Amino acid sequence: MSNSRTLAEPNAARFSNTQDDVFGRIATRYDLLCDLFSLWIHRYWKRRVAAVVAAEPWRDLLDIACGTGDIVLRVLQRSQRSPSVTGRRIVAADISPQMLAIAHRRLARCGHDVELRQLDAHSMAAVPAGSIDLCSISLGLKICNRTLVLAEALRVLRPGGRIVVLEASNIPLRWLHTAYLSYMSACMPLVGWLATGGDASAYRYLLEGIREFPTAEALADEMREAGFGDVYFERLSLGIVAIHVARKP
Repeated sequence: MSNSRTLAEPNAARFSNTQDDVFGRIATRYDLLCDLFSLWIHRYWKRRVAAVVAAEPWRDLLDIACGTGDIVLRVLQRSQRSPSVTGRRIVAADISPQMLAIAHRRLARCGHDVELRQLDAHSMAAVPAGSIDLCSISLGLKICNRTLVLAEALRVLRPGGRIVVLEASNIPLRWLHTAYLSYMSACMPLVGWLATGGDASAYRYLLEGIREFPTAEALADEMREAGFGDVYFERLSLGIVAIHVARKP
């Protein structure tokens, strides 16, 4: 993983939704792909993120690049077993209407009103500045321009508000990280090809994003440079992914 490449390319996957509506095409198979690519471990990662989000004090939550609604669903499930979400506002946002349609069906069964909005994480003009207590984004930053998304999250957060990011990371043992990337390079194309009926872009972007995403330490530095403070991270599954938490001053 090259630091110079990371600094030069803030979009690790070099993905543009205006050029390829891949997530619209694979929306109905997206959850299956997550299961297959991660060998079902992503469910543990998302439970942990939901626990982090639920433990934070917030009244207004914005889940950016929500996909099929996994994180919000898990936050609501945790809330049903502990403090009520009565009086809290939850917004689940994604650029893909196909993803949002699936999220709507899944979240409708929770008994809590969730506002679903089609928003581009790079520019959320419809969200007023300083109106959100907590922003979360899970496994979506690798396909975004990190600089723009972090700046926009900082803008919409209230002073003292938090951001929680789950994303690909680095296994500290270099030889093990190299072995992991080799495994993903060998397995992801085959699994992705089978699960998507040969839609190569569905796994090409994800694989590129994993390869080129910054280390946990480098992403923490980027968050500080974006204006966040009190940045810390927690590695999961040896460092395959990490959860970063930071505060708007």
